[in-house]
Amino acid sequence: MTKKKFNRKRIIRYSRWTIKLAFLFFFVSPFIYLAGAPNHYVYSIFFGGLKSPLLALPYGQSVCSIWIIAYGKIGPGAWLIDPFGGLQILLTRQVYMVNILPIIAALLLFLFPIFVLGNVFCGWVCPLGAAIDGFDKVVSTFLRTVEGKREERFRRSKEKEATKTSSKLNTAVCPTCPLSRLLNNRFGGTAANGVLLTSLVGSAIFRFPVFCAICPIGISTRGMFNLKALTFMIHTNMPIILELWAIPLVAVLASLREKRYWCRKICPVGATLNVAGSVSPLMKPTVIADRCIMKMCPKMCEDYRFDYCGTCRVVDAKKCERVCPQGINLMDCGSLAKCTRCMECYIECDNNAVTVDVRGKSEAGTALKEFFKRKPKTKGSAKQT
Repeated sequence: MTKKKFNRKRIIRYSRWTIKLAFLFFFVSPFIYLAGAPNHYVYSIFFGGLKSPLLALPYGQSVCSIWIIAYGKIGPGAWLIDPFGGLQILLTRQVYMVNILPIIAALLLFLFPIFVLGNVFCGWVCPLGAAIDGFDKVVSTFLRTVEGKREERFRRSKEKEATKTSSKLNTAVCPTCPLSRLLNNRFGGTAANGVLLTSLVGSAIFRFPVFCAICPIGISTRGMFNLKALTFMIHTNMPIILELWAIPLVAVLASLREKRYWCRKICPVGATLNVAGSVSPLMKPTVIADRCIMKMCPKMCEDYRFDYCGTCRVVDAKKCERVCPQGINLMDCGSLAKCTRCMECYIECDNNAVTVDVRGKSEAGTALKEFFKRKPKTKGSAKQT
């Protein structure tokens, strides 16, 4: 039975990595040359400036928009659009009326599997996430000192989060705002939510997709929205600036501070997909209390009768939380809104205490219930204040 369970876990992990690497190859490989895509110039600020192109590359395939007619010409039903980029585009009010419904349809087409399965994009598809996960694996395997420091920072970060949540001061912008309390630290980090809101507001004000100009996902895949945003910024014919590659590089190297730091703390795309994924009631990891050594001494333990051995708890140290790319406190029934369905908690648990329920509660439904359960202030309390 143990061997079957082990094989099943190993198959899940290898399958996820195979799918991630396949998408990474698809989005960054140069096979688009074979499709006859038109070339667009690559400029370098330090080598030739914006007046003299350094080289030419074809339009690449992109996670920002796929199925584009004539490599950039918008056509009805032509797009499968990244939701965050699509929202920015709609807010710019630069879209012809005839294309609004197809764009909304393309947004929903992207979001449909997210609504059903949860935020599987960040765990199974995102090319930048695959690069970051690969870098994290290298650090944990070969840079043990750095890994130890990351673990310590992660522990302090979780303690700080718990303190802020308990004191109800988990937002720096508006501690008493119901919307802030609803969103913050449930669907994304404070910085990610800040970048998300700032980008959406900025797109509406400046009338171009603000974040798309610097989005590391779009840059690393030569994203179409990224090119359109740069057109508005520097008034040239859709250039690709070589130095922008520093942005995805910084996003990857940020993991030297904490595991998946960009994805967990900063990425507004992930925060957007977490909100959409919170609707899903499917594939919910849960902890079986009588098997979890952090909760009690399991009956299968050889030292169960003596009830004195605590070494296993020290060794485990909430492994399910430490291996989770989003740092979800699964053992204490933490919010699963940020869960990417990577199954690492299920795979890594040595005692098979983590199980994956096919159906559970919708995180969005739970959040809305909490929101509407707020007790309104009575007239008496208002007079006293």
